[in-house]
Amino acid sequence: MKKLLLVSGVAAMIAGLPAAQAAVTTYNVVETFYEPDTQPRNTLFTGSFTYDDVGQTVSDLTGWLTESMTGTATGDAPYYDMTQLYLSYQLSAVYDAELGGLLVTTFLNDNTNTFTTMLGGDGWSPDSHGGSGLYYGFPGSNPGNAYAMIFVNTSDPTAALTQAQIDKLAYADCAPGGMMGATCMTGTTEAGYGSIGTMSGYPVSQVITAAVPEPETYAMLLAGFGVMGYVARRRRVA
Repeated sequence: MKKLLLVSGVAAMIAGLPAAQAAVTTYNVVETFYEPDTQPRNTLFTGSFTYDDVGQTVSDLTGWLTESMTGTATGDAPYYDMTQLYLSYQLSAVYDAELGGLLVTTFLNDNTNTFTTMLGGDGWSPDSHGGSGLYYGFPGSNPGNAYAMIFVNTSDPTAALTQAQIDKLAYADCAPGGMMGATCMTGTTEAGYGSIGTMSGYPVSQVITAAVPEPETYAMLLAGFGVMGYVARRRRVA
């Protein structure tokens, strides 16, 4: 009876631990867009997201987008004291069957209004502004939106990208530090969207790595393993 109560008590301890979500992983991502007109400063997106490998969904894509027309050439690489925009609204995730993954976009504002709709289009997609880069609402006030689009391979998020996948990366910056008159800075490829960026910027790389768990996460995992090991030992003794 005592052994039964002991095992039951340990089982209750395990049940009380936070539920493990083995299918959900946090990743870090760094995108680089080459900017020939602002060297040595490039446009960088440095962020993170969570990926559910069972549902094959991406959530919570957030991060910092640099503005390459700001900063100084004498600053520390790779950020060179550039102004950075915090993009915290993941508003689009589209599966591309041909590329084998998700194109995921996070925005500065809580909406997708980025480019003019005078030429048609949805107001934000990299190919929706006909290469003009005019801000949303032109010639009225500019809402100053910005975004970064990443690619997540649904089979292996950390896999190196092919050139075709890199070609579909994109960014747009219609915030004050990204404006040239009424034109927003953009980074795209001709192969992916029919034109390169408005200042000739284009994507050159993306690196995704698994995030290192926080120390308290390790402690929780070790505690869970310890309890399960204890249960196993008690059962062998029983």
